[in-house]
Amino acid sequence: MIETVKSILLFILVGLSLLLTYQLWYGQVPAQVLEQDIYERIVVEQPRELERVIEPKKIALHNEGELYVYKKGSPDFDQMWNLLSITLQQISLDALIDEDEVPSDSRHLLSYYMQPNLPVGEDQPWLNEVDYSEIEKVDLYAVNDNFRLVLSDSNNNKLNLLLPPGKAEQFAEFMDNIQVDNKVASVVLTDELLADHGVSRLEVEETIYIPVETVFIGEYNMRPETLDQDLILKTFFVDYSMARVIEEKEGGLIYTDGERGLRLTDTGLEYSAPRFEEGQATSAYSEALVTSSSLISYHGGWPDSMRLEALELSGWGDTTHYSAEWQAYLDGYPILISQSTRALYNDSGLIHYARSLFEVENPIVPENGLTPAASWNEALEKAVSQYQEGFPDRASLIILKDIYLGYAIITSQSGYTGKPVWLITINNEQFILSAFELEPLREEDLL
Repeated sequence: MIETVKSILLFILVGLSLLLTYQLWYGQVPAQVLEQDIYERIVVEQPRELERVIEPKKIALHNEGELYVYKKGSPDFDQMWNLLSITLQQISLDALIDEDEVPSDSRHLLSYYMQPNLPVGEDQPWLNEVDYSEIEKVDLYAVNDNFRLVLSDSNNNKLNLLLPPGKAEQFAEFMDNIQVDNKVASVVLTDELLADHGVSRLEVEETIYIPVETVFIGEYNMRPETLDQDLILKTFFVDYSMARVIEEKEGGLIYTDGERGLRLTDTGLEYSAPRFEEGQATSAYSEALVTSSSLISYHGGWPDSMRLEALELSGWGDTTHYSAEWQAYLDGYPILISQSTRALYNDSGLIHYARSLFEVENPIVPENGLTPAASWNEALEKAVSQYQEGFPDRASLIILKDIYLGYAIITSQSGYTGKPVWLITINNEQFILSAFELEPLREEDLL
């Protein structure tokens, strides 16, 4: 009897051992896989499809001899882009024209500057019948009663498309109804125009638009975006209650599980997972665009005032990553802060993520109305002078990369202020000048 009991117990133990071994090898979900599965379910908002990830950096409208520039947040910007985007999604290969040049008597109507580039071709939403290409610029021309699109890639290869009647009518109707009465006209900055305004020893590298009229611009009281801290923590940690919490003197909180860390402050967040740095980014450009949408949507959401500003592949060898950067806009002007909203990622996962966004609390309305900004040439002269003083050994060749108005977030007695500024980039050095007095703002002056 005792031997029988021993045999039964031995049989049960062997069976349990085999069962547990099977579960260990085949039945248990690894912690990392479990974690990723939870991340997919805990999201702030659903990621955008590729069609909504990319928008132009700027759009130039040619209207009755005048030129007007539109950026994110400008009236009519969304309509302009949606009209082109839907057209490129629906147009067929039959629209292709085997011509290299636009007829000389054509009228230039619109220029779309794509940054990041627009992926077109096989498996893409846009022009999926053509060979894959990444488009840098799209121009719309009127040729007699026809409308033509010219798509240019970074190597200046071109695709010419003749719009079918229905699409041509949509663009024609838009051009007829566009209102520019309250819009400031612009002009392309040329070497001759620089010379006329007394700015010397300066070269213009790319197409830059500058206002030819006085720009009236105001300040805003701003506030940091409100995020659900509990939800944000769950998007980074499976169980953040197990993480160590460090409280900073300034009031920030750092959560860490030994492998990654998340810093939360009143003005944003910063996340880091160094263990993913030693990895490769092998996904194609369009796939990386979709991934960027997932990351910003999972970890805080994508406000309507923000656009994807840049997507770049960096690194070398076995260590590469994509860098995605987003920019918020206010009334068509970019909002500048010291730490941009940015994500670094590769095939292994999210390496670094920083987010700091601001919303308008209320405009600051002066008694005498909006203040006129200093002219572009006055701002440029000031920036060139600063450059020559700061970099005398590099003052022989001065290349202007960009000049535009924007808002810089600074601290004030009332909290945070969106201060109008001129942003000027010379030889990859950025100069920030207050839009009215042209007083320089340092990087440390920004929030």
